Amino acid sequence: MSSSRIASILTALIMSAVVVYAEGVNFVTVASWSEALDLSRKANKPIFLDAFTDWCGWCKVMDKETFSDPDVAAYMNAHFVNVKMEMETGEGIDVAMKYRISSFPTFKVFGVDGSPTYTVMGYQPPKDWLKTLALMTDASKTQLAKGVTPTLKLNYPDWHRGAYLKGKSKKIADANTVQTWFDENKDRMGEVAWCVINRYQLSEIQQEWVMAHEADYRELYGAEFDHVLQMRAQSVFGTAVATKDKSLLEKATDLFARSAPDASESMRESLQAMYYNRTEEWKELADAIERMSLAADATADRINEYAWDMYQKCEDRASLVKAADAMKRTTTKLESEQWAFVDTYAALLYKTKQYEEGEKQALRAIAMGKDAEADVKETEELLAKIRAAKK
Repeated sequence: MSSSRIASILTALIMSAVVVYAEGVNFVTVASWSEALDLSRKANKPIFLDAFTDWCGWCKVMDKETFSDPDVAAYMNAHFVNVKMEMETGEGIDVAMKYRISSFPTFKVFGVDGSPTYTVMGYQPPKDWLKTLALMTDASKTQLAKGVTPTLKLNYPDWHRGAYLKGKSKKIADANTVQTWFDENKDRMGEVAWCVINRYQLSEIQQEWVMAHEADYRELYGAEFDHVLQMRAQSVFGTAVATKDKSLLEKATDLFARSAPDASESMRESLQAMYYNRTEEWKELADAIERMSLAADATADRINEYAWDMYQKCEDRASLVKAADAMKRTTTKLESEQWAFVDTYAALLYKTKQYEEGEKQALRAIAMGKDAEADVKETEELLAKIRAAKK
């Protein structure tokens, strides 16, 4: 075979690995982590890893809306070797295990030496993503994790890999297996133990032991400890709900606040509302969503969730009226796609016998829903109930 023929084949193979979104980010899809490291060294640029799965809806939204943005593409193409890797296939599983990737989409940056320097999860629109990109390339914002070794494949317990497999193949080890391993493991500060701590539910005693050694873990794994704090907070919150213990609610809230201090106040309000919703303390929930609706950063979706549960389960009129007032404040300016929030408002008005306004809001929800090409049958049925009650 001629050298020119070989060159053309190699070029075709290289080009086939590049996924180019129209005027967007140039991604290379790799099958092995060594490919990504080689590309990074040759280009002398850090790796931007888009860790995705084929079932991840928000991964696709990120591709379509954010990675296709010209400003985003210009920045990422200039600063990174942009790599896509599917996390539930082949060596992607090893990367997911090594770097504790279990939520999608996850985006990680690695230095040219292969060390992780920044992690962020979840969809972001272009405007917000550009701000995140600036943090990723700011050396002062590097998320150091000196306990992470260069070795990709570690000596995990036999049952660990099952937690990272695809679909029906996925198998999470039972609590007794995990907790027995942790008790018997002598290197609790090591990288393998850290992977286990990040992925599984430890016993109450084991969790408290990890919390007591927070400073040691942060020294080795940096900001990754925030995820462990959140796992512990979720555990304490679940116990608080099950036992209706408000002192545990405060403990859970404090743990969450420590993991995200910039959002501590809004997080506190949100957790309190979630607690009152799950324990069906409607008066307290009504007060909580009233405060949420008056906040400068009020968002209709979470308030709507709680208000709808109150419509379905609560019979205290004063609490329902307060919930309706909260929905009134959060439904003044909405897109057609948010018609269901107006439907909740109309339903609360119906349940509190405010029929005139309820009819008006039901009609508004129907019109918005039709604009969004949604099925508004249930709202039409609500409208019929309101009109029947008016007679």
